[in-house]
Amino acid sequence: MEQCKGYCGVSCVNGMCPISLADEYQEMGFDVIRDCSDCIYYKGCEDCAFEGTEYCQKEGDI
Repeated sequence: MEQCKGYCGVSCVNGMCPISLADEYQEMGFDVIRDCSDCIYYKGCEDCAFEGTEYCQKEGDI
């Protein structure tokens, strides 16, 4: 799966991002993730809002 440096998928903005909810999840005893690539919703560049735009940054890009 191709990795995006500036990834922004649907779960990043719809209120379901596990990283944003990390403190709340930890209090409820759920596993906490700290990186987008570990997110269950992460689909790499496939669902990134920046895919195909000038703002798209893939791993390896300068």
